[in-house]
Amino acid sequence: MNAPVLAPAVHIDDCTTSVDWNPISASQPTSTFAGLFAGFVFASMIVILANREKINHRTADAARALKLLLSAFFGLAIVAYLEGVVRGEQECPRAQTESVINGGSLAVGAVAVLVSLSWLVLAFDRYQSGVLRYFRTVVISGSAFVVVMLVVSSVGYLDATSSEKHTTSDWAMCGFGLFAIAATQIVPRIRRLHARELDGRMPDGEIESRWDRRVSRGASAGLIFFGFSALASSAAASRPTRYWYPVPAEVAYVTAWSSLVGPVIAISLCVFALAQVPDRGKEAPEATGAPS
Repeated sequence: MNAPVLAPAVHIDDCTTSVDWNPISASQPTSTFAGLFAGFVFASMIVILANREKINHRTADAARALKLLLSAFFGLAIVAYLEGVVRGEQECPRAQTESVINGGSLAVGAVAVLVSLSWLVLAFDRYQSGVLRYFRTVVISGSAFVVVMLVVSSVGYLDATSSEKHTTSDWAMCGFGLFAIAATQIVPRIRRLHARELDGRMPDGEIESRWDRRVSRGASAGLIFFGFSALASSAAASRPTRYWYPVPAEVAYVTAWSSLVGPVIAISLCVFALAQVPDRGKEAPEATGAPS
């Protein structure tokens, strides 16, 4: 009598014992959060479209907010789906790779939403008592923490997936993060000071054109990054088990750096698109501040 043929054992590494942080377990709340966030963004777009009479004299500001919200909705919806894919992973290195890529998209989407809200504050004339200035400060400061988290995420990914020494890369990532933080903190403030000097001397058409270009750059950068990150995460999910043991060094470095540089560029362009109102805006709600 022939002995039964046993199927080969399936290799399962679900991050429960091999690493000190489990991206598979974290993917479920992340997916839920991204999905809820996307729902909030969708509701905001409906509010804009359904309240035309309230923003009739600020349709340009509402359109800019809508452009950023649409970009953020696309990214957050993708993150919600891709993190759901991570939830079903059985290979820890693959899950780590997908998670670090998806984290960058979540960061860009969150910042884009906050920037779009600054334009909604203008569109609905709710910027009295310096609320828009405070809003700008919160977004600019918050973007610094987002960049720090992206640096930590990329460095941690290299620590978890690469057996090589990568001290130089770690320091380079920290330096890039500090440069990005300085840019997002200083450039918007310099532009605001310069805008005060130009206020009243620049034609309204040129003001609107500059704001449109700035918002378009932020929204487009977000969309481009969302698209590439979705492709990268999907490509990682499609690779077989044998590809991840060990993780190729070039894959680890490219993933870590692209998950830092791409989001930081998109975040910076979004922060540069923050709405602003000059001092004369307190007396003339219909006048948007002149950009530098």
